[in-house]
Amino acid sequence: MKKNLSPLRKTLITACRILSQQGLVHGFGHVSARVQDSAFFLITPRVSLALVGEKDLLLLNLNGGTVKGKIAAPFEASLHAAIYKARSDVNAVARFHARKANYFSVTEKRIDAVHNHGSFFQGGVPVFPKTDLISTPGLGADVALTLGNKPAILLRGNGQVTVGRTIPEAVMMAIYLEEAADILYGALQLGTPIPLSAGESALRQAETLPPVDLNRAWNFFKSSVRSK
Repeated sequence: MKKNLSPLRKTLITACRILSQQGLVHGFGHVSARVQDSAFFLITPRVSLALVGEKDLLLLNLNGGTVKGKIAAPFEASLHAAIYKARSDVNAVARFHARKANYFSVTEKRIDAVHNHGSFFQGGVPVFPKTDLISTPGLGADVALTLGNKPAILLRGNGQVTVGRTIPEAVMMAIYLEEAADILYGALQLGTPIPLSAGESALRQAETLPPVDLNRAWNFFKSSVRSK
């Protein structure tokens, strides 16, 4: 490819560092980003995100095949490929293992909107019912179908996936998802959580998602990993 992928690579590595620093990934997890106006995407290899460098990133096609790169692709590369095929609005995918969000993938209680950042999950976060690793195009397509137009999905007993129009958005959805799970879990210990209405959620999203506030949050987390 003749495109200059250096800015995209740098942002993808920043995402790796943030997800690691926030404890959303440890040895396992992967992040990808669509290459604009192409049928390809960059993805982290089968390496802990805390250890991935720009030169390690792989270029894959939308069938999940490796086009460029020497390290093995994630076992669940099909998951990313299927979401990009199904969602033209998605340009970044984060696959991670947040502890409290996982509580809600193994119980009948669903993550729903009860606070401002939780407003993105109005109507509940869908749960993919199979426990399989998403290692085939068929399973990837099933996850993409269950995800629908939502920003996040829980994989039963096996972590989470968030998506975004940009890498920062996918990462912030991951952070907000775990925050929503944490607050809802705590509220359940005290009593009956009071959910946000659809109208309240819409207003909170309008206040939080525009580029100014999204970038404000992203820049904070980016500065926290660069200072180390």
